[in-house]
Amino acid sequence: MPRSLRKAVRPFLLLAAALPLGACNTVEYYEKEHLVHPIMDLAEEATEVHWYQKVYYSIEGAAGGIGTSAGGGCGCY
Repeated sequence: MPRSLRKAVRPFLLLAAALPLGACNTVEYYEKEHLVHPIMDLAEEATEVHWYQKVYYSIEGAAGGIGTSAGGGCGCY
């Protein structure tokens, strides 16, 4: 490779090597509150849990699913 071509390519190679290093950043513990979105919360609401249990126990036809006697698998308690 000619010397003039090496001199021309060297800055581009250095820039290409330095770009990934610029993406390294840390988030402090007090900055994390700004990154939280309510949809990311894994805790379920009580009404949602009750609905899932009702669907599950009515499909299974299990007796005493949510503290009452279960129906015949149709969702009737």
